Amino acid sequence: MSIALLFVAFFVLILIGVPIAVALGASVLLSAMLFSPMPLTILGQKVYAHLDHFPLMAVPFFFLAAAFMERGDIVRRLVDLATRLVGHFPGGLGMTAILACMFFAAISGSSAATVAAVGGIMFPALVKAGYTPHYAIGAVSTAGAIGILIPPSIPLILYGFITETSIPKLFMAGIVPGLVYGLLMMILANRLAIRQRYSPMPAATWAERGRSLRDAGPALGLPLLLIVGIYGFPAFEAFGMQFAGGAIFTPTEAAIACSVFALAVGIFVYRRLSLYGVVETVVATTPRIGMIFWIIVNAVLFGFYLAQQGVPDTVARWLVEMNMPPWLFLLLVNLVLVVVGLFMDGIPVILMFMPVLFPAAQAMGVDPIHFGVIVVVNIELGLVTPPVGVNLYVGSTISNMPIHEVFRACLPWIAVDVIMLLLVTYVPFLSTFLPGLMG
Repeated sequence: MSIALLFVAFFVLILIGVPIAVALGASVLLSAMLFSPMPLTILGQKVYAHLDHFPLMAVPFFFLAAAFMERGDIVRRLVDLATRLVGHFPGGLGMTAILACMFFAAISGSSAATVAAVGGIMFPALVKAGYTPHYAIGAVSTAGAIGILIPPSIPLILYGFITETSIPKLFMAGIVPGLVYGLLMMILANRLAIRQRYSPMPAATWAERGRSLRDAGPALGLPLLLIVGIYGFPAFEAFGMQFAGGAIFTPTEAAIACSVFALAVGIFVYRRLSLYGVVETVVATTPRIGMIFWIIVNAVLFGFYLAQQGVPDTVARWLVEMNMPPWLFLLLVNLVLVVVGLFMDGIPVILMFMPVLFPAAQAMGVDPIHFGVIVVVNIELGLVTPPVGVNLYVGSTISNMPIHEVFRACLPWIAVDVIMLLLVTYVPFLSTFLPGLMG
């Protein structure tokens, strides 16, 4: 009865327009007061204990790094480099938008930030070059989803936090699927451009490419800082000096280092950030960070209450007793997450459903790293599907097109999302190859 009331109260509150964070917390409090003998003070203590984790500090600092990048002229230089590299192919400007999203994703960890930053530059450029607004906003809105797959990734951090899975290994697991996803998107951009007969741009000279690479070099130093810092150097000995090998800092420390690096590049290298601009950026980013942590607090409370009622163990035991093969279990998980993703943002999906689905996946023998990538690709699909697809709203803001028109523009590109979901689900090698090399 307690669990039934919990879910009924949650969905009723959502239907009447209550913010999702409030709906999560209020439904738990209502169920606990009516049916649970547990003192309410215990709920607060348990939530604090679950939130008192060092890895969660990575979330606000990656958001700050993305904001400093956007204000510090880093995005424009990444777009310029992408244009010089692939702009001369048929559909080259569309491929440029996708490649720029991949560059930005390797630093920001946020899908919405990727769409806003790259789309703000690439959408008007694509339209000015003769591409239809539908082609332009479809490419940018869907390619922005790469921002949560290529490390660093906010959803992967939260997945690792909830499931106690290694975040460095999860970051490593997102690299190959992210590159494959970007490649498939660029192939589609090329095919659509050939079909619609868009003219390619003139090929850049190697000297121009070199200048663009030099200009974007400090920006590209951010992902290099992440890779070297989190995964470290192998052991070596040179000139009588020995290095034992290993990581230099944790993912959370990497997020702080990225924020400082992006700030330094914006102020001292590109000279586009002033002291006032820094303060303005922090003030503008803080409400978004606060909103995410408010959702996290209430979602952790929701997950804790489910665990107290024995729901994860019951679901895992039920699935094992059904004796279904793992491929069917993963298919059911995908169907559940796709449907849920229509109505909920990615962060609540992870925080609410992983306490239930992850123990079941473990019981079915699914690799935790592989399962994390499957979850994130499902979230990517939810970002471009109505009614709450965040990328659709950001794309609508950029293009001044209605939400339904942005969604219609995304439909050809969503096919790549579906193909990618099937690939990561049933070809686990894509997700587990690089983490396997870490030992």
